[in-house]
Amino acid sequence: MYYRHLKCVTNSYKVIIVRLGEITVKSKRVRKLFEKRLINNIKNALERNNIKYDNVISEWGRIYVLADYEAINILKRVFGITSLSPAFSTKFENFEDLLNKGENYFKDKIKNKTFAVRARRVGKHDFKSPDIEKSLGSRLLQYSKGVNLEKPDITAYLEVRYNRVYFYTEIIKAYGGLPIGVEGRTVALVSGGYDSIVASWFLLKRGSEVHFVFCNLDGLPYRIAVLNVLKALIEKWCFGYDPKIYILDFKPLLKELYKKCDHRILNILLKRLMYRVAESIAEQVDGKAIVTGESLGQVSSQTLQNLYVSSQAVKVPIFRPLIGFDKSEIIKISREIGTYEASTMVKEYCGALVEHPRTSASLEEILSNERKIDIDKLLEEVIRSAEVLTRDKIELPKDIFFEIDHIPGDAIVIDLRPEEKFRKWHIPNSINLPFMEFYEKIDSFDKNKKYVLVCDEGALSLESAYILRTRGIEAYSLKGGIRKYKRKLVDS
Repeated sequence: MYYRHLKCVTNSYKVIIVRLGEITVKSKRVRKLFEKRLINNIKNALERNNIKYDNVISEWGRIYVLADYEAINILKRVFGITSLSPAFSTKFENFEDLLNKGENYFKDKIKNKTFAVRARRVGKHDFKSPDIEKSLGSRLLQYSKGVNLEKPDITAYLEVRYNRVYFYTEIIKAYGGLPIGVEGRTVALVSGGYDSIVASWFLLKRGSEVHFVFCNLDGLPYRIAVLNVLKALIEKWCFGYDPKIYILDFKPLLKELYKKCDHRILNILLKRLMYRVAESIAEQVDGKAIVTGESLGQVSSQTLQNLYVSSQAVKVPIFRPLIGFDKSEIIKISREIGTYEASTMVKEYCGALVEHPRTSASLEEILSNERKIDIDKLLEEVIRSAEVLTRDKIELPKDIFFEIDHIPGDAIVIDLRPEEKFRKWHIPNSINLPFMEFYEKIDSFDKNKKYVLVCDEGALSLESAYILRTRGIEAYSLKGGIRKYKRKLVDS
């Protein structure tokens, strides 16, 4: 009987009804394991958000959370839950007592509204669910505007379990899926943009513990922006485990590729290296797959041919949950899951891109270029020096974004884009210094002068301005980069 779980509670109390959805179609043994994991995740979600609860009780087909209703905003983001209801529960002695208590609970709620009564029942009783609906409906009619079984203003729900009843009027949709942890571990390659974060969310939804690999091609400002997005994702959705964030400095790899390899296939070479790093991290955490935010045809590196060539770099499966999504669909989900605002602050990395990247590279030319560098040695070094963060170790300093949306008259403008892009168009009187040469010529900057650094989107210029400021040089980054600057010229 149900009451073996409720010795510590009073006869009447507020409770949140949790519905399980997909878990209920599993075998008895699997279902028991999944429910145990879900309860663990529920408790973790409440504790991390400082929400007190008296108990979390499992019954066949339901979980009951004895906590204030504010917990619903957290619980609806726990995967494995399909819907929730804030309810009031009480004991009843017989059918008449049940009807009396139902009338007292619902009569004020249906006042001047149309209504319907919906009842469910578990256990042996001398009445059936339709009997509850008809009898209670007759009693409530006097308080309402009338019965409407198709589209009532309010529905009076009752769930009867043995000699206890739950009254409620709301069914709040959650996100379903499977409890995190029941489907092993995966490793997600993240850039902080909309795509990789939404892809990670989909794997979380299907019950995987997702750990994150961030290959930093830029520097501290980029790192902080990406960590800000990951913090939002982890705080809102990663319950029941402590995700790890692996941060790897990819600048040395990028420089080596830039010096020795064909620039037209640089994006594919980089992606293959990232896959290999992610595969290595997956082995460390017992991960069974890599997760990416790639969408077919979205950019040059995501054509079918280039994805095929990139995938040959690793043996571990690569999951691409967004492969058939449009960008607008991905952004819509990003808004829904609460990471959109943070992702908008992550600027596209622009230093490694060339004017005309290849959209259909062959495996032979990729391998030929890779033989020009000592990949194994470089990867070993990058992986060995990886920084590993957990949720409580994410620190986000704020005062490093030296962005301005105008160019002071006394400033020297340094354009960090590749020469071919600079020749096509540039801000008048600016000086071209491709980012890959920036560190080589950093000593040539004058501490007595002011600099504004620009690139396509503002990512590399932000990092470069930061580096110069650490050397005592007054430097700024043009907010939004060349693209935003050109749009402003057109608008004016």
